[in-house]
Amino acid sequence: MRLLRNHPAIRGAMYTDHVISQEEHARWMAGLSGDDRRLVFVVLSPEGEVLGLVSVTAIDRLHRTADWAFYLAPEARGGLGAALEFHLLEFVFGKLGLEKLNCEVLESNSAVVRMHAKFLFREEGFRRSNVVKDGDRIGVHFLGLTREDWMEGRVAVQQRIQEVLDRFKITLEPGD
Repeated sequence: MRLLRNHPAIRGAMYTDHVISQEEHARWMAGLSGDDRRLVFVVLSPEGEVLGLVSVTAIDRLHRTADWAFYLAPEARGGLGAALEFHLLEFVFGKLGLEKLNCEVLESNSAVVRMHAKFLFREEGFRRSNVVKDGDRIGVHFLGLTREDWMEGRVAVQQRIQEVLDRFKITLEPGD
């Protein structure tokens, strides 16, 4: 997992883009245990190879909101990202019972902004010059999706990507 987190393509799309040490990774992993405000799912190939990570963070049970993010190994293509997004939305609005899901995307990652829009996320704001990447200040898109909008449009989304969904077996199982 640490090797994947340190992949240049993944670091380039994250807020923190330094090389993660073994110690830092171990602290991050240890911090997940017992934290009921974060769920992290490791994406595995059928052979058990780590292909990515999906996280639900800042879970607020009172207001029933959370943030989410994902990343995939550059070789994990063929619609896996779309299949993960669909199943994650089903999970958070179904099993978790959330009412609102938020995410942030760097302005340099316009493909992900477009992908989230296909899953009914709406742009709710843009913070210009918000983070430093490679010595340059860049902006961040703030996107959100309500349970109501998801329930209203999920069937159309599913129909549009059913062929992709049929390619992957995705199970979101929180660990202990």
